[in-house]
Amino acid sequence: MKLYVTLIFTAVGIAFTLGYFALFIQGSHVATQEEVMEINAIKTDFQRRVAPQSIVNFNSLYFSPEQFKLLDPANTLPEPGTDNSILYSTTKNCFKGFTKLINTENFEKVWVWEEFRCGGKSYLPSSFFTDPPYMHPSGKSFAFLAYNLKKGGYDNKKWVKNHLSYFHTMELRQLRYEVGELGGIYSILEKLDEEALSDLGKGLGSILTRDYLFARLRYPKIFNILEYRIYVKEDLDNFLESSPYSLQNYKSDRTCFHKDGELCWNYNVRHIFRMANTSTLGVFIGLFIMIIVSVRLLLVKIKGQRLEDDRRRLALQVLTHEFRTPITSMLLTIERLNKNYEKLDEQTQEAFLRLSSEVYRMQRLTETSRNYLKAQQSKELINFNFEPVESLNHFFEDLLGPYEERLPGDFTVSYLEEDKTLCTDTYWAHICVKNLVENAITHGTLPIHVDLKMEGEDLFVKVGDQGVCDFDNLAELTREFVKGNKSSGTGLGLNIVKKVVKEMQGQMLFVSNPTTFTISFKNQKTGVENG
Repeated sequence: MKLYVTLIFTAVGIAFTLGYFALFIQGSHVATQEEVMEINAIKTDFQRRVAPQSIVNFNSLYFSPEQFKLLDPANTLPEPGTDNSILYSTTKNCFKGFTKLINTENFEKVWVWEEFRCGGKSYLPSSFFTDPPYMHPSGKSFAFLAYNLKKGGYDNKKWVKNHLSYFHTMELRQLRYEVGELGGIYSILEKLDEEALSDLGKGLGSILTRDYLFARLRYPKIFNILEYRIYVKEDLDNFLESSPYSLQNYKSDRTCFHKDGELCWNYNVRHIFRMANTSTLGVFIGLFIMIIVSVRLLLVKIKGQRLEDDRRRLALQVLTHEFRTPITSMLLTIERLNKNYEKLDEQTQEAFLRLSSEVYRMQRLTETSRNYLKAQQSKELINFNFEPVESLNHFFEDLLGPYEERLPGDFTVSYLEEDKTLCTDTYWAHICVKNLVENAITHGTLPIHVDLKMEGEDLFVKVGDQGVCDFDNLAELTREFVKGNKSSGTGLGLNIVKKVVKEMQGQMLFVSNPTTFTISFKNQKTGVENG
């Protein structure tokens, strides 16, 4: 028991220590003024020491607000009323569903494109791609539709590269697969995902992607200039290796030490462990030792428990084996005496019957022990053999009748007013009730009364005497080898009763003054039927 308490307190200590480390590693989520100044100094030093891959003025690439829409992924969604089954980059389904597009704001350009793809026109005007609108209602740019149509020379690589600013940025990746490297800023734009392109279209101050860091240059608002320094992400990571911080995109559902616009600064793991002082290291070592000790104690306890189980099993095996020989001999003697039963006087016959009952009881006990030893894989403490008792009154008359005869007037039984049936294990029920009765006779004060009562389908057996028990609670009274001051027994009887009743899903109740025990037996009918 002491070892288990030690293990419990050790586990609690480990839990608190781990909690301490979790809080330490997590740290404070509010940067101090000095830490903010340190982060700003790192940013300034990075811009001074690391050259950007390029500086791009997006106003020089996309001249008008209409052209800026080519940066926004939301503009690749088809307009309402567009038939998504039609491929407008082919010559199929010409003018199909065309009436639904009449009310679109760029209908004239859509009409010209429809005539060109369907053969009504052999060429497109020179300003067709350079004048707005640039997007077809299907969500594709007119330049991209012309490239895929493979007609009129618009699939020429030179033409494609000269008109890259009229393709939507979401189309650049496919173009690279087909025409090769796009060059310049377009080689960077084709690597951006939808979220980064959306942030770029909004003109956010900082955009961190898998490959690049976009840092916007600030100008007076009246100029409305969108210009970014673009750094290679690998250069940023290499620079931050010598600093105590790491940089990620800010997420509202993720803790952040210092929020810097759309970015989040956190201490890196290496710096966290560097911050650990000697006391923290001592706590860590102590935690490690506690874990080792706990595992060692647990293994020792398990080994000891197994050894104890083996000892008990061996003792039971020896007792079962040694009891069988004298019991067999006594049974043979009883059989020989039984042949001359009629010649015995009445008092001797009664003694003979009592002796026979006790010998057969010992035989049943050894058989039960043998069956228990055979049950290697059973998860239950006891293997029960439930069977119906057709008459509870008759069952208890056979069990308690000898006590009524032995103690006339001092031993009384209140049988059931209406006889009932019960499905239970008669052997173990017999042992439980007999243990309580023998305990009352041996250690109690006469008279003794046994009361039988049915509540629903459960049987309650109450055994009471007029004495006062030395113990105040059932838990202490039913511990192994616990005996009262007047007891000369082994101290196992009540412990056995408690365990058997519990295994049979019943209850055991106790009152100390006057000493009264009540046990219940559940009707096991359902279990028998299922079995």
